[in-house]
Amino acid sequence: MGIEDGACCMPTPSERIKELTLKLSEANRLYYEGKTTLFSDIEFDTTLKELEALEKEYPELKRADSPTQTVGKENPGDFMRIAHKIPMLSIANTYSETEVLDWERQLSNLISDKIEYACEIKIDGVSMSLLYIDGKLIRGLTRGDGEAGDDVTANIKTIKDIPHILKNAPSGELEVRGEIYMEHRAFEKLNEEMLSLGKTPYANPRNTAAGSLKLKDPKETEKRELRFFAYQIPSNSNSRFHSQNLDLLKNLGFRVFEYFVKNSVQGIFEARDYFDNLRKTLPFDIDGMVVKVNSILQQQEAGRNSKAPRWAIAYKFKAERVYSELLSIDVQVGRTGKITPVANLKPVQLGGTTVKRATLHNFDEIKRLDLRIGDFAGIEKGGEIIPKIVEVQTEKRPPNAEPVKEPEFCPVCGEKLQKEDVDLRCENLQCKAQLLGFLEYFVSRKVMEIENLGEALLEVLLDNGIIKDVWDIYYLKKEQLSALDKMGDRSAQIVLEGIEKSKSNSLERLIAGFGIRHLGVNGAKILAKHFKNLDAVAKAEKKELENINGIGEIIAESVYDFFHSNLGEEWVKKIKEIGINTEYKGVSGTLFAGQTVVLTGTLPTLDREEAKAILEANGAKVTSSVSKKTSWVLAGENAGSKLENAKSLGIPVYGEEWFREKITN
Repeated sequence: MGIEDGACCMPTPSERIKELTLKLSEANRLYYEGKTTLFSDIEFDTTLKELEALEKEYPELKRADSPTQTVGKENPGDFMRIAHKIPMLSIANTYSETEVLDWERQLSNLISDKIEYACEIKIDGVSMSLLYIDGKLIRGLTRGDGEAGDDVTANIKTIKDIPHILKNAPSGELEVRGEIYMEHRAFEKLNEEMLSLGKTPYANPRNTAAGSLKLKDPKETEKRELRFFAYQIPSNSNSRFHSQNLDLLKNLGFRVFEYFVKNSVQGIFEARDYFDNLRKTLPFDIDGMVVKVNSILQQQEAGRNSKAPRWAIAYKFKAERVYSELLSIDVQVGRTGKITPVANLKPVQLGGTTVKRATLHNFDEIKRLDLRIGDFAGIEKGGEIIPKIVEVQTEKRPPNAEPVKEPEFCPVCGEKLQKEDVDLRCENLQCKAQLLGFLEYFVSRKVMEIENLGEALLEVLLDNGIIKDVWDIYYLKKEQLSALDKMGDRSAQIVLEGIEKSKSNSLERLIAGFGIRHLGVNGAKILAKHFKNLDAVAKAEKKELENINGIGEIIAESVYDFFHSNLGEEWVKKIKEIGINTEYKGVSGTLFAGQTVVLTGTLPTLDREEAKAILEANGAKVTSSVSKKTSWVLAGENAGSKLENAKSLGIPVYGEEWFREKITN
């Protein structure tokens, strides 16, 4: 049904909750996997508030996989996950003076004395926790899920702004928190290198910095020229004020950006205006200002909620807007067949970069904007990343401005386009554009990891008719490859070796490789671990899929529909003919091999015997007391003396959420 047909029919609360859950979950997944999302920060927060309001009004409709129940999680990859001694909470976002005034009034009800505010820039980067003992750098952890982060010590040691030995260091433990980021110059240099190698450039500095911390070779991380600003000492009994801690960080040898201490809301607005003007001149991205109660004692008075401290807010800047003439519109075809209109603009400066193109999402958006060729369009960066058109200056419209026509046929293959909700789609699976996009995804490092089979070579193979479908990759012959320009026998042999190696991948990579809508790499891991083989996944009923922790109704429906389609059945058959492995290779019983674990307190859903059985089934030795030999502690409510003993010995402590994530990934 087209949008015009359904304009009169409002979605039911259940349908709207499902729609919002899908949008937010997908945005979270893309963000924490280091990919771009077209959601701006304000759009994300507004959507989340709508979902929260609906769930409050209809609690019986709240879904187990609702984004309101959990904070987003980054992809841990192959790095060890370690608990934070003090949780790394997110900070609530605000976008207007009215919201800041509301926050100030709430604080006044919690704090009796006059309040001072520390105002600092909010760098668009990656949060980092550094642990020093007697002035020596011991460990670097990412924020992770706030309770535990990934140990990326080897990689952060390559960042020149992070001292390995502190000047005038205090004795004992010192935790320093800050932001790792990438400057525009380093980002542009990296993308120039990617383009020179025929590879796809990176989308934005923030996601590139996050990905750089997860590289397996620290030497490669060092080449990315990452930077670091320190912004917090989360626990320091010698300081009365946050601003004192910032000064201490400078004295210890860290880079600390200039900050202001203000004693009124008006002062907060003055600091905002200063930083907002400054951001246009900075060599890196900032997207707002962080405002904190300066007194540490008052911070403790204000406390926290389940997700964020009450004593701090992130005051987001309004997106910078510029205007430029719309020259033309291109139509792109994505790997799923989705048709996306892209605006070609007269070049204009925005956020430190030259913008020539901007996204328009879909043709219904063009109708809503009443956008025409020749119009002067207002452009912003969605989430400070992707340029998008947000308004049209109709008063400047030239008399010859041409309306934009919605295409009837795919611009690449000529297939008649189909409408699905607000999106146009090409359903021709042999369409070169979506086939190329799908092939690039299929061979990528996170999916089938076929080395040396990149975008440029795939395009040549498609252009020459050597491959017409994804599975044709596995029928390539050496003479076909070596006959191509700049290939030769040795290069051809290396490509074939990579293809052959991919046949033995574990099942989760193959499931991810199907490109099932809404199912990401982590979801594929959950399915592979649960079912153990491809036939079991393909035969699973919707209800069984829905009941798997981490899957949910939306993904379950997509997975079921795929495997019960002609395409899904054909692909399963083809995979067996080729000889690609269809079994899960996760080594059962050794996840916690060699580790000694102590259970303490009451877990939310698992009883003590269940948890012990899972641990022992995965190779752990479960003991009753904490000692220096304990690897980690699994703790619930009312944990008691065992928890205190673990903390005093510096032993990692995890909760059930972390434990469940570990055993399902």
